[in-house]
Amino acid sequence: MALENPIIYQLFEPNYTIYHRASLGGLAATITAWGEEQPLGITAKVKPDSIEIHWCLVLTEQEVLRRLLEASFRLTGDKNKQMIDLPGQFIDQNSPGLRLAVHEGLCLTFLQHNKMRPGPKGSVSFDLKSVDDDQGNILTYKAVNSYAHQKAQGTGLLDEVKLSKKESRLPGQLPEIATIPQSIVPGAMAGSKALEASPQEAFLLLYLMVGCQVFLLRPRTYKEKAQACLVIPDVIDLKRFASDAKRLTSQTQNKQTYFTNSYLGRVVGGAEEAALKFLIEFQAGWVSRKKSIAGVRAIAMGKVPWDKNQINRSLSIKVTGDYREIDVFKQANLRLGGSKLLKTKKDQSFAVPISPVPELIAANLAAQRHWCAHFLDLVSKKYDFQRMLFNRRGLNEMAKAVKDEIDRVIIHAFYDAWKRIRGQLWERADNEKLGTEGYYRLLEVRSERIRNEILRLKTPDLLANWFLRFCADATRGKNLGVISDNPEQIRKFIFSSRNFNRFQNLLLFALVSYKRENFESSNQSGDK
Repeated sequence: MALENPIIYQLFEPNYTIYHRASLGGLAATITAWGEEQPLGITAKVKPDSIEIHWCLVLTEQEVLRRLLEASFRLTGDKNKQMIDLPGQFIDQNSPGLRLAVHEGLCLTFLQHNKMRPGPKGSVSFDLKSVDDDQGNILTYKAVNSYAHQKAQGTGLLDEVKLSKKESRLPGQLPEIATIPQSIVPGAMAGSKALEASPQEAFLLLYLMVGCQVFLLRPRTYKEKAQACLVIPDVIDLKRFASDAKRLTSQTQNKQTYFTNSYLGRVVGGAEEAALKFLIEFQAGWVSRKKSIAGVRAIAMGKVPWDKNQINRSLSIKVTGDYREIDVFKQANLRLGGSKLLKTKKDQSFAVPISPVPELIAANLAAQRHWCAHFLDLVSKKYDFQRMLFNRRGLNEMAKAVKDEIDRVIIHAFYDAWKRIRGQLWERADNEKLGTEGYYRLLEVRSERIRNEILRLKTPDLLANWFLRFCADATRGKNLGVISDNPEQIRKFIFSSRNFNRFQNLLLFALVSYKRENFESSNQSGDK
């Protein structure tokens, strides 16, 4: 069957999945990137809900695809140092770090096997400049000479036609059935028989690589060996999606700096964090107009027990941006997000997330858990607890963003009591002439004692009674304002067994997120 001229793709084709819609978004972004410089003999048009591709009748079907692929899947020009260049992702020359992150991410997901991306032997050094480090940081990557998408490798679309009695197609004509290899849909399990599709569908899915965003995973709170993540957008408007994609990654188009628009911005702790970071920044242009995507699917790629040769899907989860406590993650991302570069003994660098908090909050929201669930895992060790205290400013901003009323009451009740106890410690240090250094030592010991007590209590009654005694000690028998205003609400919550884990995590969060400037008078100059 000959390929129809024009090819018409409908965004809301009933049989299409999120992969097809993301692929259409990638194709739309690529066509937008071409502008007036479309492949010779071919005219492509993008509408909000469809794409049309026309071509000159003198061109064979395979020649049409060759010209489209040549214009869509490129390489950077520096020989022996070449990286993948996708025009539809709008990464310009001023973003070499972002290009490196995308190159590495694509090689870990779509192009895992060396046969899919042959290149020179050895690694190439890349000097990544940092704002805080004038000397730069040396990273390494594998350069490529070509990659599968440039020739639709593994699909059979551009295979040479050898005429025989069994061959019904003419030279230059596409096969009736094409194959879908894992280089097109990462993690797709073919089983005993290869995945098949029509030539038109197989060609479209080549652009999934363009429509997705890739992140490098460095998990800190979970033990799974995830290495990369694909964020697959559920596109609902092709023209707007192309515009948003251009705004997100093109330095020349940005009027603001986006977290994901750099190498360090593409290094995250978990797939859910990557998805929410992407959603927040992608939605930044939706204030005055309709949205271009309905949500995303995050797919983590990592080592699994049953396959030691390549990385497979270790997580696949739908992520939206309408979670009730999404503002808590926004503050976590703003204040504690991002990554930093560390150097090895060989003076090479690698990136790790600055804090595990954004990863944890994102995972909780995506799994429909309480936003503070498992926070105790981040402070269960003394060393981690002390490090977390250095993040109190960012944690405090997260506390301000909490919407749930009972969460706010518990946090601020703890703040009020802790403020008074710190004042008592200051008075003691003053009376015993311990000085500022002595006060800080008293504060450190008391903080560690509180952490241990909260962690050791294993039943709702024990934890509730500890909290009430903590508040009573703080007020020296007087009423604590926050509790006096909400007595029944607090009592009902803290003594309920179903709230035990939530209550315990909230108390630990309140301990490390307390910030003096907001709750104590400035005359306690020693308590900073």
